[in-house]
Amino acid sequence: MKKMLFLWLLLQPCFLLAWQGDVSYFSFDDGILRLDAPAQADTAYLSTPLRAAINAHWEATVQMEYLPSSSNLVRVYLMADTTCLTTLLNGYYVQIGGAKKTISLHRQEGAKHTLLLTAPDDVLLQAPVQVSIKVSRSDAFEWNVHYALDKGVWVSMASVVDKVMTQNKAWGMWCKYTKTRNKAFAFSALSATGDTCAVLPVKPIDNVYITEVLYDPYPSGVDFVELYNASADAIDLSRCVLSNGKKEVKLPVYSLQPATYVALTLSDSILLEQYPDACYENFLQVPSMPNFVNDSGSVCLRCNGLLVDSMQYNDAMHHVQLHNAEGFSLERVPFDGKNWFSASSDVQATPGCSNSQATILPPNDTIADEPFWLSDSWFAPNWQYLKIYHQVEEGSIANAWVYNLQGVAVYRIYNNTLLSAGGNTYWDGRDDAGQPCSVGIYIIAIEWITLSNKINRIKIPVALGE
Repeated sequence: MKKMLFLWLLLQPCFLLAWQGDVSYFSFDDGILRLDAPAQADTAYLSTPLRAAINAHWEATVQMEYLPSSSNLVRVYLMADTTCLTTLLNGYYVQIGGAKKTISLHRQEGAKHTLLLTAPDDVLLQAPVQVSIKVSRSDAFEWNVHYALDKGVWVSMASVVDKVMTQNKAWGMWCKYTKTRNKAFAFSALSATGDTCAVLPVKPIDNVYITEVLYDPYPSGVDFVELYNASADAIDLSRCVLSNGKKEVKLPVYSLQPATYVALTLSDSILLEQYPDACYENFLQVPSMPNFVNDSGSVCLRCNGLLVDSMQYNDAMHHVQLHNAEGFSLERVPFDGKNWFSASSDVQATPGCSNSQATILPPNDTIADEPFWLSDSWFAPNWQYLKIYHQVEEGSIANAWVYNLQGVAVYRIYNNTLLSAGGNTYWDGRDDAGQPCSVGIYIIAIEWITLSNKINRIKIPVALGE
């Protein structure tokens, strides 16, 4: 589809109304757009929607009152997948300035910046600087960049073919400046024309959630990030990248089926060794992982260049009575919600499985009104276990003992255990020394404390048979 796009707005009195971003940091006068920001080191940008991606042509003139540097530079974004030029976007830009004081074309993929074309180093050595650029991209994805200094002769850089990005949403200007250079940038002669790229549309990936994160493993352990596909379609994870907000890692080819978890980790064997009850069939060993630092950080999932899900973690998100969170994961409850909890103490993490803090009721035909109940009123340990079910407030800490009729505690069931919202444990009829208990009546005494520090107690009798 042909769509001619051109920007002649610099000729219009209402120019700034057509752009978005840090509009208050710019002024327009006599055909010149000027940075007019507060006197502090910062960045500022303006952008406007643009679909041009092939057979495209961009022009701009940039003026700088001082020599550019790594702290004072300009990027003219030609293509971007968002109108916000301060995010980890995907696109292309021409940079004027930097440590090498030159003009260069770059591809940006989130936090990754790839140099495609550059003029010689130190071409910008005389202040004030005036640089005019002409950039084109053919229908074969060939980039050409021309530049002229101080209205002089046009100079051509070598061409390059790059077709990583085939869609465009916006273009604009991004300035980085110091406290004393807050008014030192000006722009004029801005224009852009082109065609939208005639490629097959890619179905967006959504309804994939980050459901569990282990960022502080045991000293010999490994991190993991768990994803859940809540969509109706299988998803190829090779279309996605995992990020800590700074470093992005491309995921390998893997078909994540609907209603299925996957735990991403550097070593599936180490992960299984430390969490033997995990769902190993849902592990995916990846060649590399972002560095998720202990204490606090971010986890981001981007697919097809767009942010699908993210979370920010810190140690304060763990349970207040969990004094050492090493080896404990954070679980999302529900999987598409905003609340995160420590995994229950009996498992510590559930990579590849439904979260321990998810409210999963036991498969009983009748469920007692009490928050704790038993699978039966008696059991024979030679052929069955006694299951102890619970459904309590999230974040509850429990202690529980088995007493004989003489009031002697013979077995400890819970020991300051962080419970899941719904689940179960068991008693096999043995005492703390591993010896079979005598046939008879026993009392299971349970005490649990909620997050609001409410103390609750319950006693349940059970018969142990032969």
